[in-house]
Amino acid sequence: MKSMYSTLLQSKYFNPAFNSAIFDGPIRIYFSQFHEALALKVYFTLQQELASQMAQAKMIHKQTSRNILVMLYPTKVSFQMSFEGKQTLLVKERLDDDNLIGINGPFEDEQLPEVINAISDAISSWNFRPAVEEANL
Repeated sequence: MKSMYSTLLQSKYFNPAFNSAIFDGPIRIYFSQFHEALALKVYFTLQQELASQMAQAKMIHKQTSRNILVMLYPTKVSFQMSFEGKQTLLVKERLDDDNLIGINGPFEDEQLPEVINAISDAISSWNFRPAVEEANL
């Protein structure tokens, strides 16, 4: 896990403004402290709307150490520096075995479902086979 942090810190995706984070199993939400309320809104919406999928993600995380890195960039400029000038709400990337979702600055409440759907899609993309099945291969 330590190498994952090192990889992230040295990647083009990390921004020095990320001075706060929420960690819950495989979900890692990075943000500037100024946007704590927005990060908490994302986190609590995940807990409410994706409860069963989050439980599955935690189980997969225990077996594979995979993570979903949600990067809430503090400004549109900082987002564009990490994602070659893209101006979309979010960008989905891979960072080694982890899924990375970069979010273009603070966003409006009506855009929250798009963020939650991106996280749901990342969880769904994980190929999960219970340990019992893998032992039989």
